[in-house]
Amino acid sequence: MKNIFDYALASIFRHGSKNFFITVIFGVIVFLLSSMMFIVSSLKSQYLEISKEFPDILVQKKINERSVLIDEKELDEFWSDPVISSIEGRIWGQYFFDLKGVYVTIIGVESFGNYYQKEIENLALNFGDEKLSFMASDAVLKMLKDDLEIYNSVVFFTPDDKMLRLKPVGKLNLKHSLENNDIILMDMDSARAILGIKKPYFRDVVIRLSNPNESKFVANKINTKKTLKAATKDEILKNYMLLYDYKSGWFLLFFIIIFLTFSVILYDKASGLASEERREIWILKAVGWDISDIIFYKVIEALIMSISAFLIALVLSIFFVYFLNAPFLKNIFVGFDSLKHPFILSFVFDFKGLSMVFFSTIPLYVAVCIIPAWKIAIDDENLK
Repeated sequence: MKNIFDYALASIFRHGSKNFFITVIFGVIVFLLSSMMFIVSSLKSQYLEISKEFPDILVQKKINERSVLIDEKELDEFWSDPVISSIEGRIWGQYFFDLKGVYVTIIGVESFGNYYQKEIENLALNFGDEKLSFMASDAVLKMLKDDLEIYNSVVFFTPDDKMLRLKPVGKLNLKHSLENNDIILMDMDSARAILGIKKPYFRDVVIRLSNPNESKFVANKINTKKTLKAATKDEILKNYMLLYDYKSGWFLLFFIIIFLTFSVILYDKASGLASEERREIWILKAVGWDISDIIFYKVIEALIMSISAFLIALVLSIFFVYFLNAPFLKNIFVGFDSLKHPFILSFVFDFKGLSMVFFSTIPLYVAVCIIPAWKIAIDDENLK
């Protein structure tokens, strides 16, 4: 066995240029698949952490599957359920800065408001009784720096073309950097005016429960109302996860197609083995090697090449994702918005995903390497 291993190793170096080219392509495919897996695992891990502060139930009003504003009073009848501890309406929505060509998310807050996120509760205290004020992340403040440097305020327009000038009262820096991207917190009255949400309406309603285990039961009760749609914390999180699974699924499908194409090319190349390699197999048979020995030699050769490429690609993908923070590739999953706040991908080693990458690449690589050699080895006509 040692002789076969030594011979396989020597064979790899004898055909160095061809083997190097094939191994590099294989390594690039493994690198991209591993990087995708690490990015998705890290993002899912961060969202799982963020989800701990999700509301127990989120309620929206929908007419013909289109979201419309909801009056908090529509949920008054559910206060009779002893498990409900609070029902709070939320004011939020998208706002477009024409000159910048950028969308931001506006969230209305007020001091001493009861929010499901403790961080926002604390930040809302900065507003006090001050009106026409806002708080934003570094990325948003940088985008608005021209107005802030000249006027120390920013102009917003309401749906009826009225102009509101808001002053900054602080910098938004939530502990989960994924949440910092494009958010602007502002006083409730300003948010209502800019988003065109008049009292007593809200964008949606969040519900807290004294016993979160009852969330499914309460959500089902709310869903008996034709126009109300309630989602539990688990359902909200599941939708986030499905989004990443969808993106990673398309990404994975794309590279499976690439890998299969690579395999076809490799098989086609190997099917017409160079005359030197054919002669090598015939000589091995002539000197007494069994077909099983030849196949074993080709398996060892393919495993050395593929596993070496796999391990090198894996180390490079870990460095690329967790040390370089996956430039460009990360944006496929989080978006290319210019306001994306820089955030660090937390280290998550997804053994299950890594196993999937391993078993979807190595066996196929080995197979397309040994099949042509096997066909030549069983062809006794060429030995006559």
